[in-house]
Amino acid sequence: MAVNWAEVQKALVPIKDYEDCCRRLRASLAYPFVANFYNLSMPALADYTQKILGGDPRYRYTEYLSQLAGTISELHHTGLEDVQHLIRRIDTRAKLENFVVLNQIDPLNIVTLLKYLVYWFIPAEKYLSGLVRDDTDATNLIQVLAGLGVRTNLQLLQQGLTQAGRRSLADQSGMPVGVISALVNRADFSRLPWASKATISNLIGAGYPSLSQLANADPEKLYTDFFTYGKRIGKNLKLGNEIENSYRIAKIVPALVQVE
Repeated sequence: MAVNWAEVQKALVPIKDYEDCCRRLRASLAYPFVANFYNLSMPALADYTQKILGGDPRYRYTEYLSQLAGTISELHHTGLEDVQHLIRRIDTRAKLENFVVLNQIDPLNIVTLLKYLVYWFIPAEKYLSGLVRDDTDATNLIQVLAGLGVRTNLQLLQQGLTQAGRRSLADQSGMPVGVISALVNRADFSRLPWASKATISNLIGAGYPSLSQLANADPEKLYTDFFTYGKRIGKNLKLGNEIENSYRIAKIVPALVQVE
């Protein structure tokens, strides 16, 4: 079975190319906390994927889920142990070609799984400035942290997941620990699939400043809080697709940030 790289390129859009796809995954998994919480075994990845996609109340991902589940099962039967093992085996074009020939698995199915890992599963590295809207304290802190070499969500999470880590960042930056914690929670929200700056700002503005508070919210109160917040800022915010999925998926993603 040969790899048609033109078809692979089409399947990866909007990711630049196969090399970029693999680079993104390696870059995220280089962070110890990502490797610790997201390097799932193939059966565990299948279970997680079932929860993320199969739990959609509108059943939009049924066919996508079926394809991914089949691919994960095939990969498991090749002897792959976990996500990192998969990436090590196929993270160059030559490796993918060899793997496909050896195991007779459709390369487009493998590429579809990798794209799912990038957009739905493995936290992507994002600049902190891309997580903040209209928050002076957070913007000032981001500038200070940049001077300390902390510029992205994953860098901040690696250092700020624990209370001791946040206190250390406060000491280094000269900023209040509460401001540090607020920005850490923004970075934590960025682990939600498709979470934009607007989504994160709306979640916080509606009264849910952390992922744990969102995960434990009462759905009726959540709806009311968003309606009230939207009215306050002059927007018709409803508990629609983006917020609904954020609430649902907040219950599924690993809980990482230690609560004060």
